[in-house]
Amino acid sequence: MPSWKILVPVFLSLLLSVGLAEEWIEGEVEIPVSGEVSYAQDVSGRQPASDSAPEALVSVDLEQNQPQAVYFGSTEVSFSSYRSMISGANMLWISDGRAWRQYTTCPLGGTVSLVATAPYAGPGDLIEIYPSGSTNSRRYWFSTYSYLSFYADTPGRHILLFVKDNLPSSAVIIDVTGGRYIPPDYAGLALITVTSGTLRGFDVVVDDTYRYRDVDDGLIDGTISFTVLGNMNHKIAVSRGGYRYVQTRYFAAGKSYTLRI
Repeated sequence: MPSWKILVPVFLSLLLSVGLAEEWIEGEVEIPVSGEVSYAQDVSGRQPASDSAPEALVSVDLEQNQPQAVYFGSTEVSFSSYRSMISGANMLWISDGRAWRQYTTCPLGGTVSLVATAPYAGPGDLIEIYPSGSTNSRRYWFSTYSYLSFYADTPGRHILLFVKDNLPSSAVIIDVTGGRYIPPDYAGLALITVTSGTLRGFDVVVDDTYRYRDVDDGLIDGTISFTVLGNMNHKIAVSRGGYRYVQTRYFAAGKSYTLRI
């Protein structure tokens, strides 16, 4: 007779093959917005459990996202040449899909895609210098190639870089153009909980930028809770092994949402 250690993974495999039922449940909750919301910042305002377990950035698959060229100022080099040139260095780049650059402009309220490269994975601090001279720092777990997103919330020049293994990366400059900033129509945060009675150890990626893990609260218990900006659409992607759920939907401020899988 097969043991339960064999039957459990077989049962889970069969369950995933036929698909799990997903259900969203909406409730009420009051969560005020606090702090400055900017690029690649975890809007939940939570701190990592420890320096050894900072929030992980989404990795870039270079097989699918390899740039055609990399620009050092106005000098263009091939990506293969770039990789041989910067061995062992931390680098931050502006990515437009076709090329990586060190400078760009962005209209107020827009977004810019960034790619951070490092010799190997590990924790680091992402730093933004605002036009006023103030700075914002956020700790992340960097892969060798990581994706970030800059949100243009303030007119003027923004300088971004990261520090990993006590070594600063190259910096990028983004000039945000436009008049006085008018924030989008959100008045708070929405609370999202993803829970499952069968899946354990799954990841949730929000807007292709923020990653939350089942283990973040210290337990692999099939439940993840986090907050997002309210009164906006957000893309929610849940994955574990052969299971994947992706949906973009609207989340109202002051509401709680539970996704049962």
